[in-house]
Amino acid sequence: MADDVLLDALQRLHDTGPEFDGFLANHGPMAAEALIRIGGSDAVPAWVDGYLHRLGPAPGVVRGISDADWREHLGDARLAGDWIAYLRRQARDLYWRDMLLRWWPRLLPGMAASATHGVIRTAHAVRSLRAAGDRPDALLIDELAQGLALWAARYQTLPGNPRLEGGFDAVTATTRLPRLDPAVPSEGPGIVGRLRSLHRLPRLSEGLDGWRASSVPDLALDELIGAASRVLAARSDMPIAFCHAVTAPAAVRLVLPVLPPDVQRASVAASWQVVGCIVAAFASPRVTAEDASAVADAAPSVEQLAVRAVEHGDEHVIKLTEAAAREFHRREDPTLLIAADRFRERVPTA
Repeated sequence: MADDVLLDALQRLHDTGPEFDGFLANHGPMAAEALIRIGGSDAVPAWVDGYLHRLGPAPGVVRGISDADWREHLGDARLAGDWIAYLRRQARDLYWRDMLLRWWPRLLPGMAASATHGVIRTAHAVRSLRAAGDRPDALLIDELAQGLALWAARYQTLPGNPRLEGGFDAVTATTRLPRLDPAVPSEGPGIVGRLRSLHRLPRLSEGLDGWRASSVPDLALDELIGAASRVLAARSDMPIAFCHAVTAPAAVRLVLPVLPPDVQRASVAASWQVVGCIVAAFASPRVTAEDASAVADAAPSVEQLAVRAVEHGDEHVIKLTEAAAREFHRREDPTLLIAADRFRERVPTA
């Protein structure tokens, strides 16, 4: 039944654009899949009904993209329709895993794309495809193509090239990062525009080299997601930005089993680069040490969080709740649940 609910949602969302209102990501497919994962299948049809009103039609092809010139069009959001058409052609010719392994390393340096929604949408599609077995529905394959297309069209690099060989754990490395002065103007709207301003921040590359990550990618992501959840729990400002510091590396986790070891390591480095840059861009002024450690709340249960997220209805709340619950089942860090609960309280209801 859950499979049918997801396919129905994807069918209804199929011809909508990857973005709306100029730069906001279409969360429909991601949130519908996350709702199902937290037990909210019954709520999906009505949720999609409400969300569709915010979306516009899918963009058309402007000039076309080919195997010969795709590199020069990375990050050109005007060609979102061209990227969708190009990657849909590849999806017809390649098995989905082969397509993923072709494009994930190509796009990884631009993981900040669409405020990380490119990698998140791709990862949700990969999870559904892995669950579908040997003969996945065409809608699931198309969703992978659309996720990769959003990533490519909004491809965005960040300062630094983290080596993961520093001297600090993830929490300490995060607290030591330089911070962008709030008075520095953003170079565009939203999270994307603020991240573009990071070239003005001295010593950021050196700060990103501070983390010594485990050589085991899953353990490294455990530590990184834990550090990001502490930032999210501690800060009441800019909740959407800090939400993505959790959901982006949690999305990468979904794809790790499909990736070869060298790409897994590179994916951890890109995840830390994104988390660190979000902190550097938005977490100023610094919170006090007391605020940063304020995770003593009684954590809600996973079941309570799920019910509250379904009732709340915001797409970010739904996706974060699913990611926090999934990560909590790995290592039972209550900060994940506390951060998700606090985040829900800070976001207006849908």
